[in-house]
Amino acid sequence: MTALIDIQKALNAIRRITQQEAEAVRLEALALMAGVIADEAKDIEKRREPKPKSIQRKPIAAVPQPKPAQKSAPISQTTTPSTEPEVRDYSPKQPLKPVKPE
Repeated sequence: MTALIDIQKALNAIRRITQQEAEAVRLEALALMAGVIADEAKDIEKRREPKPKSIQRKPIAAVPQPKPAQKSAPISQTTTPSTEPEVRDYSPKQPLKPVKPE
């Protein structure tokens, strides 16, 4: 309870000091107090949030390896890359007429 009394005394002192100052100083004092209040509220919110439970992960079973099939005839599928460049048609095209709904 002593902390609340000390805070009230400090707020009263701030009020006495700022009443004698210009509006700009009073507004700046309020902005500083609002920032402190916001920081304190965030700190309390963080403490209230439940801590995430650690997830118990199940071990992953090993992926079964496929058995090799019986070798029948070796198939050779070697392809050689073409040395000729791909030819593209860059000639101008005629636009299509719009389709009219009937």
